[in-house]
Amino acid sequence: MNEYIQAVQKLLGQLTTAEQEDVVEYYREYLQDAGITTYQAAVDELGSPRALARKVLADYSIKLVESGRQESRTTTQAARSNAKTIWLIILALLSTPITIPIMIVVLALAFAGVAVAGSLVVALIAVLFSIVAVGVVGVVVGVLVIWQAPWVGIFYLGIGLTALGMMGFAAIILKWICVKLLAVMAWLARDIYRRFIPRSRAERGRKL
Repeated sequence: MNEYIQAVQKLLGQLTTAEQEDVVEYYREYLQDAGITTYQAAVDELGSPRALARKVLADYSIKLVESGRQESRTTTQAARSNAKTIWLIILALLSTPITIPIMIVVLALAFAGVAVAGSLVVALIAVLFSIVAVGVVGVVVGVLVIWQAPWVGIFYLGIGLTALGMMGFAAIILKWICVKLLAVMAWLARDIYRRFIPRSRAERGRKL
């Protein structure tokens, strides 16, 4: 049993020392109360150490995203937190045995979400590059012709500089959209995780 607990603790490096101790103490007491003393019996009850650790990490990451602490974070930090949560949930799902029909549903939802988000981001990036191209061409043409035709050169320079200015604004919008998409994908991942991930009695009884 101690071997199992030690194996779980080694996989919880992303948690704080206090959080690791809380997890280890809970599952040690659970196994002791259940009279489970061997490694294999612990696996039969709680799943493999890797599977349990991944679910624990996913649970703590979800708690962080949904807690008030997330509100005080910057947009970039919140996006990274959401991305981390999505990744940990994927790992938890992959390490947990679930039925084939459920896996098909999970994969279909994940594929649809990634496809929609990816296509939107690609389209926005294409628009951004188009704006950059217009800006660069406008500035180059304006510089080349301004000595022969000043008003024409100024006109093209104006177009180019305006486009380059719009690029910065478009980049801010693109970043905002990407952050929101990531938040939606994180919400979808949490919903899938809570609906389809199997839980042992010990996990159901543990409150974060």
